Amino acid sequence: MEFRKIQFTGRSSYIISLPKKWVKENNLRRGDVVPIVVNPDGSLLILPKEPKEISESKELVISKDISPDMAVRLLISAYIQGYDIIDVKFTEDMPLYKVKIRGTIQNLPGLEIILEEPLSITSKSLLADEEVNLREIIERLTSILISMIEDLMLIREFERKEILRDINGLENELDRFYFLTLRAVNKILSGGSIVKDGGLIKRNFDLLGVLFIVRNIERIGDHMVRIAENFDPDLDIAYLKEIVQKVMAQITQKDLKKIDKIMLELKAHIKSIDYRKSVAMDSYRRILEYLENIGETIINMSLS
Repeated sequence: MEFRKIQFTGRSSYIISLPKKWVKENNLRRGDVVPIVVNPDGSLLILPKEPKEISESKELVISKDISPDMAVRLLISAYIQGYDIIDVKFTEDMPLYKVKIRGTIQNLPGLEIILEEPLSITSKSLLADEEVNLREIIERLTSILISMIEDLMLIREFERKEILRDINGLENELDRFYFLTLRAVNKILSGGSIVKDGGLIKRNFDLLGVLFIVRNIERIGDHMVRIAENFDPDLDIAYLKEIVQKVMAQITQKDLKKIDKIMLELKAHIKSIDYRKSVAMDSYRRILEYLENIGETIINMSLS
C-alpha cells in the first residue's frame, strides 16, 4: 500500500499524484482521461483506459483416493472462488469421474469446456464479469421459485412424474444461480468489476445479506422437491405463492412497516402448522421458516 499527499491547486481543485510505474505499465500519458469509480464504502477505484484481462487458473489433480462427489465439490469450489480457467487432471483412466466433472461444468453458468483429453478436462469462464448483476440474479431466483410453486398447484391435474421432472429441472436452475451468486460476491470482494446491482448493495455487509438470502432460496428449492415427492393435499399452496411474492418483493423495497406485518404473519402461520402430519407439511413449515430468515436479513440490509 502506498500513501500519497492530497494537494490543493487553483481555487477549488484537489489533486493526488499517480504512481509513475502504474502510469507507464498502462500506457498512459499526460492529458489522458481515466475512469474513477466511487465504491459504496467511500473508497475510489481508478481504472486504466484499457484494463488488462487477467485470467486466474486453477489446476485440480483428481485421483481415486477421493470420491467422484468430492471431485465435483472441488470443481464447484474453484468456480465460486472466481477462477477463470479450471484444469482438471486425472491420475489414471477414470470414466465415472470424467462424466460427473463434465456434467458439472455444463451446469455452472458461463463455464465451457475448451479442451478435453484422455486424462484431463480444461474449462474456461466465458461470462463477462461486467454482465453479472446481483439484483437480476435474485429476480431470476424469485421467478424460478414462483414457477416451482405453480407446478405444485398443478400436481392434482397432471401426472406427478411430469411435475416432479419439471420441479427437479427448476431446482437445478436454482443451484446454478446460487453458485453464480457465490462467484459474483467473491469477485466483488476481490475488487472485480462486476455490476453490484442497481441499488441493492450499499455496503459490503449487504453482500453477506445477499449470500444469506440466496442460500435460503436454495434450501427452499430443496423442500419444494420434497413436497412434490410427498405431496399432501392439505397444503395451502396458494398462500405459499402469495407469501413468497411478498417477502421477495421487500428485498428491493425494504418497507419496514410491510416487513413487520409479513414477519408477524409468518410467525403466526408457522405456529399453526402441524408439521408432524406429513413429510410435505414438515417441508412446508421449513419453507416458511426460511422465508422468515430472509425477512430478518432484509431488515438488517435496510439499515444501509
